[in-house]
Amino acid sequence: MKRTPKFDKAWSESIAMLPAELQQPLIDAIKEYQTTGIEPADLSPIAQCVFNLLKPIIDRRAKAASDQRRRREAKAVVQCAPVTIEAGRRVKQDRKYIRLLAKRYNLIHRDIKAEIDRVSALLAANGIERIPVYLYKEYLEQRLADITAPEDSAKYK
Repeated sequence: MKRTPKFDKAWSESIAMLPAELQQPLIDAIKEYQTTGIEPADLSPIAQCVFNLLKPIIDRRAKAASDQRRRREAKAVVQCAPVTIEAGRRVKQDRKYIRLLAKRYNLIHRDIKAEIDRVSALLAANGIERIPVYLYKEYLEQRLADITAPEDSAKYK
């Protein structure tokens, strides 16, 4: 069920109206149900009635917390690989890497950044929505190597 039990002020005020011998067992039963999901079996009829009225609220909150936890975990898995365009932006902002590419392939920064945009468009056109940055860099370097490769000398003869 829920990791941290929540006990509303209105619940406390309502339980305070019950006879003293019913209050503590009911409070314990509510907290036990919130943490473990085990329904109480030994409550008095009045305390069981109050518990039954609170049970749907506890269940609804537990389901909402569970759904939120599931969404958070799913989002964390998705964030491992950024969107292709975002991967391109990250590579563009990596100045050291751009300088390294400029030296390695003898290109100016503007041309490298234009190739980054082309790689992003190419990957997106091929249906690759999310890609790790290291894989994006591999695609980019392959593309730059193909562009800067010496032309076949047979063409010019």
